[in-house]
Amino acid sequence: MLNRIVRQSALPVAALAALLAFGPGASVAEAQDKVYALAELESPPKLKSTAEAGRLISESYPEELKRRGVGGMVEVQFVVDASGKVEAGSVEVLDATHSQLGEAAKKVAARLSFQPGKAGGSAVKSKVVLPVVYKPN
Repeated sequence: MLNRIVRQSALPVAALAALLAFGPGASVAEAQDKVYALAELESPPKLKSTAEAGRLISESYPEELKRRGVGGMVEVQFVVDASGKVEAGSVEVLDATHSQLGEAAKKVAARLSFQPGKAGGSAVKSKVVLPVVYKPN
């Protein structure tokens, strides 16, 4: 069946991608809305600027915790869209050594920019789990 579809070339590329990824009943919207796991990607999303990420983390460190010398680690998860932006509302804290650090890291993650992950040679939505470390000076 796939050979017949490819030979007819009546389907747009996006529809063909939906068919290949999700089966005959799939729509183009389903293919565009799919969030890829790390294992499904040819290349994972990459931070555009580690320096910018470091600056955002430093600026987000709650003053009270910094003053008291309280550090910790936060694990945040979010979706990076095909343009490299973090999808609004997708950021969640998976684990945090302190709730204030978790809230700070959540705000940082929402502001990060990425080079998007790729699957099938195209930029796609992908799930990212990012550790954020807060170290007192």
